[in-house]
Amino acid sequence: MKFNLGDIMSTIVILCMFLAIFFVLIHMIKKMKSTIPMPPPPTMQQQVEDLTERVSSLEKQVENLTDRK
Repeated sequence: MKFNLGDIMSTIVILCMFLAIFFVLIHMIKKMKSTIPMPPPPTMQQQVEDLTERVSSLEKQVENLTDRK
């Protein structure tokens, strides 16, 4: 069995490409694991409470403005 220089070079190039893809995938997986997980979105109850507080503060501001006039 006889191998050409071109056969050996193309095999080496393909091997290097597979190794590069392998290491890039490992790097991406490590980066994904090290990211901080996002906190869960606020529940409807929390959103309602926040809106209630905001409405209360706005009502107080309106009362203060009407008292000034």
